Amino acid sequence: MVIFIIPLKSAQLSSSWERVCQLLERTLKSVCNQTSDNFEVIIVCHEKPELSFSHPKVHCLSVDLPLPGDDYVSKEKDKMCKMLLGMIEACSMNPSHIMFVDADDCVSNRLVEFVEQNIHKNGWFIGKGYEYREDIQQLKYRNKDLHLRTNTSHIIRIDLLKPDLTIPLEEVRREKFILYHRDTADILKNRGTPLEELPFPGMVYITDNGENMWWSQSQISSGKKEFNLKNKLQSYLKKVYQSMITRPLTPEIKQEFYLY
Repeated sequence: MVIFIIPLKSAQLSSSWERVCQLLERTLKSVCNQTSDNFEVIIVCHEKPELSFSHPKVHCLSVDLPLPGDDYVSKEKDKMCKMLLGMIEACSMNPSHIMFVDADDCVSNRLVEFVEQNIHKNGWFIGKGYEYREDIQQLKYRNKDLHLRTNTSHIIRIDLLKPDLTIPLEEVRREKFILYHRDTADILKNRGTPLEELPFPGMVYITDNGENMWWSQSQISSGKKEFNLKNKLQSYLKKVYQSMITRPLTPEIKQEFYLY
């Protein structure tokens, strides 16, 4: 069994709690769209999300963590603490593998079936996939290193994470921590239990939706206002380059990733 763990930001830190819940609902529909039903989903949250979608495999784990500040480091720690608490909860459900998923990303519906067919593997990092700009509905294919860009990036055999279950929450840090996505594959490789690259595009990394950790809606709006003649040429060249690497959102991609 695969357990998907989704850390959710607090309503008190959201530009729009309604928008956060809408994005989470799409993510849940994507995760629950698997071709195999041998999975469970744990949402780790301060407040229970307001959803119109329900599924018997989706569970909420409410936590009483201190709210992070407005800086990126404290927000990242809040996410990783939720990931750790979700991982501890998942262990009681006896999964073979777990996967962390950001609350606005989408995943391939083939993941669980693929894990079932390779149950004894250490796990996989998702190097290939798509990046989707929500604000302009632009889809880009990434053929390498996508796991370094987003938390929705690793499927890991649960027993390989047991050494990390006893880390106190106050000691959770971004630097060389197993749950920081840029270091996960390297840490497991150094432990002698390397991950393989998933052999197919495994997820869609959603950006610029107004509720990403990196960019709030106010930052996106501010960036648009600051546009001036000096960067007009640079912007034009960037658009040309982007048009060369983008692809249409086909019915097949919509169906596999539940990206609507």
